[in-house]
Amino acid sequence: MEIIVGSNSGFCLGVNYTYNRAKEEIEKEKVYCLGEIIHNKQVVDELENMGMITVLSINDIPKNSRVIFRAHGEALQNNIEIIDLTCGKVKIIHNKVLKEKDDSFIIIIGKKSHPEIIGTKGFCTENCYVIENISDVEKSYKKFIESKLNKVYVISQTTFSSSLFDELVSSIKKTFKNNEIKIDKTICKATEKRQEETLKLSKKCTKILVIGSKNSSNTKELYNIAKNNCNSVYFIENEEDVLMIQFEKDDIVGVVAGASAPKSLIDRITFILEEKYK
Repeated sequence: MEIIVGSNSGFCLGVNYTYNRAKEEIEKEKVYCLGEIIHNKQVVDELENMGMITVLSINDIPKNSRVIFRAHGEALQNNIEIIDLTCGKVKIIHNKVLKEKDDSFIIIIGKKSHPEIIGTKGFCTENCYVIENISDVEKSYKKFIESKLNKVYVISQTTFSSSLFDELVSSIKKTFKNNEIKIDKTICKATEKRQEETLKLSKKCTKILVIGSKNSSNTKELYNIAKNNCNSVYFIENEEDVLMIQFEKDDIVGVVAGASAPKSLIDRITFILEEKYK
């Protein structure tokens, strides 16, 4: 059995920064985090075992406490010490929005319920719209007309599907054809490379293992890409998931992982494959 591990798998620079800084802050003194700091249960469990307290509402954070901004950067306002661990690439998007929001109608392409999108939307005025699929384009145009603005600024969730972004932009250009449109493809380069690599592997492998949490947007996108090109694709959240799969001697197994999957988990999965099946 041949095993091919994607070279772009695992923590991206932003997640790696957030993870390491969080550990530093936990070692100093008690710290809270509003929501999952990273979309990976094993990583969250590790940090909580070190002393981080995850809460779902700002009302659960005592005043004068220390709170970590998630990697996605949702905005907070309260009498608390904020430790901003927002991904640098997401911060850049926030700054771009601040520059454009007064003169342009902002279109954000991404998953409406994703924390990054919620955070970015918080930097906009009411003259903005989140587009997740083709049906949203016409809705955004109606709101654009109501705004009485002339310019449109289009950005993206950093972990969104690159191919779907291009498809939606094509539709936006047709719908807004009589207006000034600025397209800013703010998908993270690491995300694009990971998606491209998954596409290539899924076309040559008999089985694909996608490592990461099922609530991770970028990991789900890798799974969807693989499913379109390979008949046997498995979502792997832990070592036990691998043991449930039946492998054949002539299998070519591709291993890819989302941006929030730790290298230690990827290594353990690979070790199991090599020891048990190779």
